[in-house]
Amino acid sequence: MHKINRVTNKRNKILLKIIFVFTVLFGNLTFLKPSFSQANIEYYNLSGDTSTRGAISIAFPKGWSTYWKFPGPNGFIPKIRVLTEKNLESFSISWPYPKKLGPKNFTYLGYDDDLLLPIEIKKLDKRKKIHLHLDISFGICKSVCVVQNKTLEISDEGDLNYLVLDKLLKSKNRIAVTTSFGSSNKCIIKKKTDKEYQITIENNFMRNNELVSGVLVDYKGSSWIIETQSFYPEIGRVKALLKSENISRDDISIDNFSLLYLDGKIAKKTIGCPS
Repeated sequence: MHKINRVTNKRNKILLKIIFVFTVLFGNLTFLKPSFSQANIEYYNLSGDTSTRGAISIAFPKGWSTYWKFPGPNGFIPKIRVLTEKNLESFSISWPYPKKLGPKNFTYLGYDDDLLLPIEIKKLDKRKKIHLHLDISFGICKSVCVVQNKTLEISDEGDLNYLVLDKLLKSKNRIAVTTSFGSSNKCIIKKKTDKEYQITIENNFMRNNELVSGVLVDYKGSSWIIETQSFYPEIGRVKALLKSENISRDDISIDNFSLLYLDGKIAKKTIGCPS
């Protein structure tokens, strides 16, 4: 009889543990859900001529953060895909200079305040309206990280939003200003594996320059992913690992590379690698 009671008590304890775990999980989900629903993404018109300018706004709850276009191995790479388009010649997004975020040994590049992404859209026919339908996936993090998805309609038919334009202008220290130092960039690309290449960029201007910090390699386009990178200030050198599933060395456009950096507190960039 005592043996049966011991077995019953043991089963009850296991059952209580299972109930407790599910209660905690359910409680966390119900607690976090309202915060997730607050993350919001919108498009705002900032001009209405043949070269339409606007901004994509990503707003999230206080204490949360989101990722840069190349956040590193610990982050989720934002994905922006064109679903449909009309009268579109080109579409480009400018990403502000990111911050280094996250706990030690799990850092990533991203933003810890509301994000404005300036965009520029060029028309094929300036007499006609433009239409762009985007699918956007982005991650937000706090104690946990989640991925959100949004479809966004962009056109030049809406009113101009001067409040967003003013906010964007005031945040210009985060938008990289192009400098002429790109002509001094020296670039070497070496194959690591069939899907990986290492690019090394050196610039004498950045060697032992006390005002220069946080130098990052950037790449214009979506054919390559920059996963890891390091800056060596004593020699003005940056190394970055490029990854792609099915692109070869011949598909790397050297002119699409740039160096982002902070000159004091101002974000700047140098473009290109002279041959």
